[in-house]
Amino acid sequence: MAFALNDPIVTDEAQWRKRAEAVLKGADFETVLTSKTADGIRISPLYAKATAHTPVIGRAPGAAWSIISRVDNPDAPQSNPQALQDLENGSNGLSLVFENAIGAYGFGLPAKADFVAEVLKGIYLDAGIEIALDCGPRGRDAAHAFAEACQALDFPANTVKVRFGLNPVGLGARDGVFPASVEKMASNVAASVRDLMAQGFAGPFLAADGRIVHQAGGSEAQELAFVLANALFYLRALEASGLALEDARGMIEFRLASDADQFLSIVKHRALRKLWASIEQQCGLAPKPILLTSETAFRMMSRRDPHVNLLRAGMGCFAAAIGGADAITVLPFTSVLGLPEPFARRLARNTQLVLLEEAHLASVSDPVAGAGGYETLTDELVAEAWKQFQAIEAEGGIVASLIAGALQPRIASVRAAREAALVEKKAVMVGVTAYLDAQAKSVEVLAPMPPKSVGPTPQFPPLVPIRLSEPFEAETPLAGAAS
Repeated sequence: MAFALNDPIVTDEAQWRKRAEAVLKGADFETVLTSKTADGIRISPLYAKATAHTPVIGRAPGAAWSIISRVDNPDAPQSNPQALQDLENGSNGLSLVFENAIGAYGFGLPAKADFVAEVLKGIYLDAGIEIALDCGPRGRDAAHAFAEACQALDFPANTVKVRFGLNPVGLGARDGVFPASVEKMASNVAASVRDLMAQGFAGPFLAADGRIVHQAGGSEAQELAFVLANALFYLRALEASGLALEDARGMIEFRLASDADQFLSIVKHRALRKLWASIEQQCGLAPKPILLTSETAFRMMSRRDPHVNLLRAGMGCFAAAIGGADAITVLPFTSVLGLPEPFARRLARNTQLVLLEEAHLASVSDPVAGAGGYETLTDELVAEAWKQFQAIEAEGGIVASLIAGALQPRIASVRAAREAALVEKKAVMVGVTAYLDAQAKSVEVLAPMPPKSVGPTPQFPPLVPIRLSEPFEAETPLAGAAS
């Protein structure tokens, strides 16, 4: 939209609206210049400067986020040099992705101590290297395997910086089955935490992981509500075991997915901090910054024209960084085709390094603070997520809601709307539904994506992971992956 150079500066919203409608020449303002999120939140073309807003407290001002590289190659002699190469070239942490974990996109490590020790050989775990475990359904096996590997490598537990990522509720939601009753699960969670604490590990030990809802096609508010409800289940379990709330809250890590919708991904990260601070206050605690980690979304990855995944991952990383994530993992652009080879891993690592070292994204704490659009969307997302969280609580909490099949249809409805929007061309995936590259070249992977494994027999509707591009990939031939 352009105005004559001699036009006075428009500072009044009513004036701007009048001029905008003149340019639209009769087209409907709401239809053309506004949109709505999956949660029904209106996105306006113009926002006034926010007032009375303070920065959302996350990372320490000027502090860099941690660059985390994935380790999911089930061949230990290959995984070990890959991990060493990542750490020698800019990463300062590793995510050990175990079989059938939330983030196991076709591959994963066996939960065996000797295997984990082989993967970590030559890595100085007492030098501040961050380790995150992405556990499968038998999370205690992975935790014990890591603990035993530390012992075998002669690294005392109190010298190792590790996030254990135990998450029986989240994994049960994905698979449609829980390992035990609500009471027994809570008891087992507390027992696992106490066992690891007794060994000298500092934690956090539990993960409230929103990637499950994101992968199932859910909305931003649904993802946040799910995370809050999960975290509250763990907080209650730890308190019931005799752990003080002040200590229990530090045992929980929060994980989110960050996708190519930079505006909503930024405000989603900010909103989670505000939401959990509200829960802390209602528990009688003075809010403290949570440990918030983020991974670029698998839902947005495409097998078709896979190089476009580089752009999606870059946007997701940007959003997580601006949103204040403490640690970020970028998926290699070939992850959807198979086991990434060194070049794809290098690009994933360097995506973060460029944004951190050259774009200086960590130099300012909460860069969008005071920006009308971001502050308004954050507040509205907080309100909607809180409403959905309260609905889960009214259904008896996250476990009861899932067993009753109450939450799943709400997520399924959003997923269906997303899929319909792509089919009806109301939404676009570049390289998938529009701007296809007919000459897209194949990419190399270490091993092709294996067939999807069959999970346990569900006892209630599972939150099945999807990729939005899958229906379109089935329609036309793909540029293959070379291994």
